[in-house]
Amino acid sequence: MRIIAGIAIVVLVLAGAAFVFMQYFYVYPLEVAKAYVNNIVSGDYQELEAYYHTGYPSPSALELETTFKQFADEYGLTAIELVGINAVDETLKNAEYVVDLRYESKFFEPLFVQFKLPLARDGLLSWKVKWTDVLPVPAYGINATYKRTRIEPVRGSIYDRNGSLLAGKGSVITVGVQPGRISDPDLLYQVLEENLGLSPDYVQRQYQAPGIQEHWFVPLTTVTEGEYQTLDPILRPIPGVFFQRQQIRAYPATQALAHVTGYMGEVSPQIIEQFPDREYLAGESVGRSGLEFGLEEKLRGIPGYRLFVTIEETADMMFLERPVTNGEDVHLTIDLKMQQLAYNVLSDLVGSFIVLDATSGEVLVLTASPSYDPNEFIMGISSKRWQELSTDPSKPLFNRSLQGRFPPGSVFKVITAAAALDQNIFTTESVFQDTGELRVEGNIIRNFQQEVFDEHRFADGIIKSINTTMARVGLEVGADILSQYFAGWRLDTAPKFNLEAVPGQIGNPGRSKVGLAWTAIGQDQVLLTPFHVASIFTVFANEGVLPEFHLVKAELDDNSMQVIQPETALAMEQLLEQVVLAGTGRAAAVEGLKICGKTGTAETGTESSHAWFGGYVKDFNGRNLAFSVLVEGGGIGGQTAAPLIREFFQRLLGEF
Repeated sequence: MRIIAGIAIVVLVLAGAAFVFMQYFYVYPLEVAKAYVNNIVSGDYQELEAYYHTGYPSPSALELETTFKQFADEYGLTAIELVGINAVDETLKNAEYVVDLRYESKFFEPLFVQFKLPLARDGLLSWKVKWTDVLPVPAYGINATYKRTRIEPVRGSIYDRNGSLLAGKGSVITVGVQPGRISDPDLLYQVLEENLGLSPDYVQRQYQAPGIQEHWFVPLTTVTEGEYQTLDPILRPIPGVFFQRQQIRAYPATQALAHVTGYMGEVSPQIIEQFPDREYLAGESVGRSGLEFGLEEKLRGIPGYRLFVTIEETADMMFLERPVTNGEDVHLTIDLKMQQLAYNVLSDLVGSFIVLDATSGEVLVLTASPSYDPNEFIMGISSKRWQELSTDPSKPLFNRSLQGRFPPGSVFKVITAAAALDQNIFTTESVFQDTGELRVEGNIIRNFQQEVFDEHRFADGIIKSINTTMARVGLEVGADILSQYFAGWRLDTAPKFNLEAVPGQIGNPGRSKVGLAWTAIGQDQVLLTPFHVASIFTVFANEGVLPEFHLVKAELDDNSMQVIQPETALAMEQLLEQVVLAGTGRAAAVEGLKICGKTGTAETGTESSHAWFGGYVKDFNGRNLAFSVLVEGGGIGGQTAAPLIREFFQRLLGEF
C-alpha cells in the first residue's frame, strides 16, 4: 500500500508540475502567431527574424524592411490593423492560422489582405513560423515592386449666368527662334526689340546658350492670342522666328472681372502645409485669389492614383486605383455684358459699381476700378510687374467692392428715415424748422454748402438731403433702434461669396448725442462697403424684404427677411423717386425708367469727399435692380456718381 501511495503521490506531483509548466512556461502556437503578426503591424522587422523556423528558408530583416518600405511609400501606408487571427488547424507538431490585416492609405481606399500563417515545432517546445511568400501582399510576395502614378483632375471652368466663359481653357503664343534658321541676326534683333522689347543681348544669350541645338525651338517670350494676331504678319517673315501655341487657364473678361475670378499661381509651401488633405505638389498651379481661391476645392477636383505592381521581369499590372474626380464647373449670377459695361462706365475713376437683383438677391455686377489683368499671372508675372501692382497707390489688386469700408455719408440717411417711419416716430408730412445748422452738445452740424431750408417736411430731409433734419430724426430714433435696423439690414455681416469680404460697422452711436447725430447722416464711425450700400436699396424695391444674396447660381435659396413694413418701403420709394425727379439725384434720371435713389457726399477727414449714389430701378426688363456707385475722392455724389448711373442704364437700354 505504501508503494502504491508513493506512486500516486509522484503522479500527482508530476501532473501538477506539468500543469504549472503548461500554464506559465509553455508558449502556445496562437500566442506565437499573434506576436509575429503584431511585429508586422508595428513595423518591427528586426524582431520578425527571431520567429522564423530554422528548418525553412526565410527573408532577412533588411529584406522585409526594404520591401515593406517600398510598398508603404507607393501605397501611402499610414497604418496596419490586425482585424483577426483564427485557427485553421492545431496539432501537436503543426498549426495553421488565417490572418486578416487592414492597410490604411492616404492615397487609396483601405486594403484588406488575408493569408495563411503556418507554424511548426522547432525543437521540443518552441513554435516557429514557416515562411511563406505572402508579405506585404499575398498575391505578389516579397519580390514585387510597386509604383504609384498620379492622374491630375481637369479644373472646372467659371461661367456667367448666360454661359459666357469667365475662367477656363484658353491659349497663349510662345514666340521663339530656331537657331539653324537664323540668316540675318541684325534684322532679327531689330524686329524683336521694336515689337517685343527684347534686347539683342537677351535674344543672343537665349539661342546661343551652351547645349542649344540648331534644330531646337528656343522660347523668348509669351504673348496673348490678341497680341499674336498683330505680331504674326510682322514676325513670321523674319527667318528663324517660330511660334508655339500653349493651352493655359484664361480669363476672357480681363480687368472687368478680375476681382471676382481672381487668378491662379504656383502653390506656396504655406498653402501645401495649410491644406494637407488636398495633396498639393510643389510647382502645381492653384487658385491664389478671388473665386479661384475661394472655390479651389470645387474647381480643382481630386487627383486620382493608380498603383502598379511588377513581379520580377513581368509587365506592370495595375493593382489599385483611386479614380480621378474632375473639378466642377461653376455658374455665377454675374451678367458679363452688364459687368463689362459697368467697368467701362467707371473708366479711369477709382471706385466701385454694384448691381443686384432686388428680388432674388442675385449679384449681377460686382466690379471695381482700377483693376488688373489676371492673365498676367497665368503667363508668369515678373517681379517688376508684381512690384508695380502691389505698390500702386490706387490699389488695383484690392477688391474695394467687398473689402473697402467707406463712410457712406448721406446715402445712410435712408436707414435713419426708414427706421423713423417704421417706428411711427415721424411721418413723411412731419414739419421741421431749419436755420442751416444744428447744435448738439456744443457741436455744430451744418447743411451742405450752408443751405437754409426754413420750414419743410420730413420728406424734404431725404429729397433735398438736409443734414440738420436727418440728424434731428436720428436723435429721436435713438441709438438702440438705429443699431437694430443696421443689424436687421445685415450691414454688420460680410456677404458669403467665397470671396474675401468685410462687414460694415455702425460704431458706438450711443456713446453721445453728438455721435448719434453724426451717425444718423452716415458719418462718425459708420463704414460700409459698396456692396452693403447696394443691398440697402433692395429692401425698398422689394416691399420691405431683404433677400439672401448670391454670387453662385447653384446656391440660390430663399432666406429672405422682412426688415421694414411694406408700407414703410412704399413711403420710402416715393421719397427716393423724388430724389431723382426733383432732388439731389436729378443727374441720374433716364427717360422711360423709374429710378429711385439717394446721393451721398461723404466727408473723409481730408479735402476730398467720396461721391456716392445708391438706389434701384423698377421693372427693368421684368426685374427690380438695386445698385450703388462709389467714386473715391469724387466730390459731390449728385454731380459725380449719379451721372454714372444715367450713363449705365442709357447704354444698357440700347443693348436690349
